[in-house]
Amino acid sequence: MTRDDRAVLRRAWWRSVVQIAAGTTAVLLLTGGVALLLVNDHQSENLDAQLAAVLARADDVADPPPGSYLARAGPDGTVEVTPAAPPGVVAVLTAAANGTVDRRDVDTPEGTFRLGTSDRRTGRWVIANDLAALRTDQRRILQAVLLAEATGLAAALAAAALLSRRSVRPLAEALELQRRFVADASHELRAPLTVLYTRAQMLAARPAASADPDLAAGLHGLVTDTRALGEVVDDLLVAAELDRRPDRDHVVDLDDLADAVVAGTSAHAASRGITLTHEPDPGGPHPVNGHAVALRRAILALVDNAIGHTPDGGHVRITVTATAGSVALTVADDGIGIDPGRADELFDRSRHGDHGTARRFGLGLALVREIAHNHHGTVTADGAPGRGARFTLSLPTSPASNRPT
Repeated sequence: MTRDDRAVLRRAWWRSVVQIAAGTTAVLLLTGGVALLLVNDHQSENLDAQLAAVLARADDVADPPPGSYLARAGPDGTVEVTPAAPPGVVAVLTAAANGTVDRRDVDTPEGTFRLGTSDRRTGRWVIANDLAALRTDQRRILQAVLLAEATGLAAALAAAALLSRRSVRPLAEALELQRRFVADASHELRAPLTVLYTRAQMLAARPAASADPDLAAGLHGLVTDTRALGEVVDDLLVAAELDRRPDRDHVVDLDDLADAVVAGTSAHAASRGITLTHEPDPGGPHPVNGHAVALRRAILALVDNAIGHTPDGGHVRITVTATAGSVALTVADDGIGIDPGRADELFDRSRHGDHGTARRFGLGLALVREIAHNHHGTVTADGAPGRGARFTLSLPTSPASNRPT
């Protein structure tokens, strides 16, 4: 499984976990909030009922229930208040008995009190109950609800992680099966394509073919198409097996790989009137850790892309330079160029340009980016329309102790 595949699976897993967790959190908060409101309302109603019961049976103000204070306004207008009542409560009870306070909950210097009134034949009775005990009970209930929600959320996250992993597993298996199928199919296609390419070359080289211009052109097209089809198979095989290479950490020299690509592609470039060169850096060699076949394939794809988008008589140059901690291989051409604003799109799968004769679709440049990512590097494109293009493959430098001798 490639680095991009793992990134896709991680994003799918995290997205699933976040969605399940967000949904569970919303349900828990809504349920807890509604439950807390219902409990608080029930407690408040019970307190009102208790105060009303005290007022109904009170016969004096001297012996109220704990946490409560009584007052009575007699028919003559005199107000009696529980002797132990604090000054602030006395003032509130007196005002309520005289009818100048009609609020349910009143703040005093001694705290917040719930008021209850009852008009009886013996006068107007008022009770003030300290809400500290009710507030304490409500805080305890809130803490219990929050603890229950936190526990439920933790359990939901664990369940979400497990369920998401199970739901993503079939996707991982599908990606692996797809990659294995592509690798097997590519292996099976490589041999017959090699035979077909060889036979096409042999037919094109026969004197009889040279004597017939139409036949020669057809055979030349067959050779070219067979070669292009073989490159597609090679791209598929490298992409499918890229992450399973056992020797990906071997030290390879990008200068050597560039020389090998130039040697194998110069004839093709020359047939189109294009000069392909590799300009060695005197500061070489330039070793990197990686898989030689995959990296060579990446360089070949960049060169093939440059050749296909450079007119006859043009030049394609490969340069390898060392920077701080990395090696940069650049393939530059003086061809039709690219739009800088759409440079990143060139590395998307199935993306192709509007001009040129080389393959600019399928795996091509997308494979280069995948190989670069798999080797902890990058690939960038730069240029301008009509002024050529520069593709730069940057890879981490191999440790000095592992440099080839």
